[in-house]
Amino acid sequence: MAANKKVFILEEHLQDEALDLFQYTHIRAYHACRPLDIQEYLIKGIQVINKKKSLKESLVRIKSDFVNDKEIEKEFNKHWRALDNIHKRVWLAVNKEILLTDSSHYLIYGSEFINALAMELGCRSSLKETGIPTIFHCDVPVESISLKIIMDIEKLVQMRYVDDITIDVNGVDSQDIINYEHPKEMPDPYFYNVKYRPNYMELKVKGYTSIKL
Repeated sequence: MAANKKVFILEEHLQDEALDLFQYTHIRAYHACRPLDIQEYLIKGIQVINKKKSLKESLVRIKSDFVNDKEIEKEFNKHWRALDNIHKRVWLAVNKEILLTDSSHYLIYGSEFINALAMELGCRSSLKETGIPTIFHCDVPVESISLKIIMDIEKLVQMRYVDDITIDVNGVDSQDIINYEHPKEMPDPYFYNVKYRPNYMELKVKGYTSIKL
């Protein structure tokens, strides 16, 4: 860690009476997803949603005997036109626990955009067959976070309301990804919070690999 790097880690400040995030250079935050290629993230960082890449991934991830590629692309274009700018951002949680509880759908089904698309097409379950459930640990530069979000975080920490603190940025550089993990289980919010346990051995056979598995 660089000598001038000072990281705010939520778990270390749960009892703070006052907080000035501008005393820090970075905020530790976590991004949950289901990447097809871990190395791509480690080399290119976490990037905002891209139409060309998202369409390609949709065709890989969404599989059904009742839906063909042409139908997927048609539905994709309709959803893309309706996509708000706020969703064309990289979202991270400051409290990792939320990604293993209320927001575990990112680990199970991946991209919220493709998740909604697959649901519309009636084949959401196919999203469990591709990619590796992953939480990336990131040190996000404070300068890349909006002033409003910085102030919101300070206020929420002081109020002890820390369960669901999120930040959104234009992207996370590869050097700011400091670690990653593959959780063993998480509740599925679309199936009454029944525990979902990824079959990493099966995913590995399909070609989705990680040095941490």
